[in-house]
Amino acid sequence: MAGLTMGSFFNVAGLRIPIGTSVVSPRSHCPSCHTPLTFVDLIPFFSYFFLKGKCRTCRNSISLFYPLIELSTGFLFYLPGLYLALHGSLH
Repeated sequence: MAGLTMGSFFNVAGLRIPIGTSVVSPRSHCPSCHTPLTFVDLIPFFSYFFLKGKCRTCRNSISLFYPLIELSTGFLFYLPGLYLALHGSLH
């Protein structure tokens, strides 16, 4: 879950830092209607599928880019553990 969470943060940072917006405030919101997202809407990767890729409020589509970044980061976090499980050490 840590990898998915970091992927979610990377989405926020990647979109906000280039335009000079804080990664802390304002809260995450729908890119279409700008309604702030609830705690349940912010569960990395899973919220996208529970909401069927649409905003809870305006029902506009949310880019598949968001869960793909979260899933990719989660997978990258998983790889070292898999390697250690298969090989027993980093050497």
